[in-house]
Amino acid sequence: MTPVLALTILLCIYAAGELIAQKTRAVFSTVLSIAILLLLSFWSGILPQTIIEDAQVTGFGNIIAGLLIVSLGTTIDFPELRRQWKVVVISLLCVSGAVAAIIGIGIPLVGRNMAISSAPIFAGGSAATLIMTTALDEKGLTAASTLCIALYVTQKFIGIPIASFLLRRTARQFRENQALVAEYSGPTQECRGTKASGPLQLPQAFARPSVYLSKLGLVALAAHYASDLTGGTVHYFVMCLVMGVIFFALGFLEKGILAKTQADSLITFFVTILIFSNLAAVTPQQVISVFPSLVLCATCGVAGTVLTGFICARLMHIPFGLAVAYGISCTFGFPTTMLIPGRFPRPLGGPRRKKPLFSTICYLKC
Repeated sequence: MTPVLALTILLCIYAAGELIAQKTRAVFSTVLSIAILLLLSFWSGILPQTIIEDAQVTGFGNIIAGLLIVSLGTTIDFPELRRQWKVVVISLLCVSGAVAAIIGIGIPLVGRNMAISSAPIFAGGSAATLIMTTALDEKGLTAASTLCIALYVTQKFIGIPIASFLLRRTARQFRENQALVAEYSGPTQECRGTKASGPLQLPQAFARPSVYLSKLGLVALAAHYASDLTGGTVHYFVMCLVMGVIFFALGFLEKGILAKTQADSLITFFVTILIFSNLAAVTPQQVISVFPSLVLCATCGVAGTVLTGFICARLMHIPFGLAVAYGISCTFGFPTTMLIPGRFPRPLGGPRRKKPLFSTICYLKC
């Protein structure tokens, strides 16, 4: 297959995945839709198994993925984290509880490779999936790699219903308890930040898409050499995230820099297709074989999150539903964390002023 034909087909599949997600209001997420379309196309023989290589996505995707992960570092705002330290602590503890449960219970039941491979996926997202599948493919652990992708594309079905139920319950508590409204009104107003700056911030004259792309490339290059200095002990993608955080704090990178490059959709396309590059070798039997491991690891992750959230809620005196929602949001991430909170205050009624208050609490803290 010619490269331009292969690339066009993959672009169409990606577009179809986004349209399906839009029409179903993310019940079928973009990544889930793309995974299903690719699997059905491979299994039916409609598409050749070499289509991703033919489109030359693999080489370029591996290079461009560093820029995407660097941009993720710009979402970590240290002043905001200091203001919301309780949320940071609860989220970290809940995710740690989920990982501990998956590894502790999963290793005896599904094996070391399966449990350790799935834990970062439950706690992370596309970046974690990319790192894990790349490493597992290099080691020839196909089953574990398949489990990672299966968990990645289905975990929204796990997290969203749980978060929706708990946030609906919490919204009722806000409606009925004036003390909660008074407690959260003050901090919400204080969380309105100012524009970040730093010693490496460039003048406004450099605010151009090409400059934003160049800055992402420079930071990714620094991450590459820094990873080499560790002898590969720290993975290149992990170093990209660390460097992204550092250079954002120094003012060299802007918040939301990926969107400012005007190439964010293309970059996201390449990285998404790269994550699914090993689906061509996945058989129906392999998908069925990892299903029990998928269910067990997901169940352990949820149980660990809920138990840790319950303990944190008691110790830090916040609503139980809110604590668990902070932790379980790792299964769906942004932008779903922004969309879910606004669904509940209006249907539940109550004073209009509580709707923006409750939504703002969840937007800032999820």
